[in-house]
Amino acid sequence: MIKKSPTEMINLVFSGMMVLLTFTGAIVFFFTDLLSDKAFGSKRIVLGVVFLAYAIYRSYRMYSAYKQKEQS
Repeated sequence: MIKKSPTEMINLVFSGMMVLLTFTGAIVFFFTDLLSDKAFGSKRIVLGVVFLAYAIYRSYRMYSAYKQKEQS
C-alpha cells in the first residue's frame, strides 16, 4: 500500500463519490421513472449515456492515477 498525503486521500474520496453519483444517475435515468415529466424519450437515454460515460471516464482516470503512483 502506498502512503498517501491527506490531499491525495481527499481527492481519491471525492473522485470515488463522483463515480458512484454519476453511475447512480445513469441507473436512475435508464431504469426508473424519476424525473420522467422533465426528461423523457431520447433525452432520458442521452442523459443516461452521458452519465454512464462520465462514470467510466472518471473510473479510468482514478485507476490510471493509482497505477502511475504505484509504479513511481
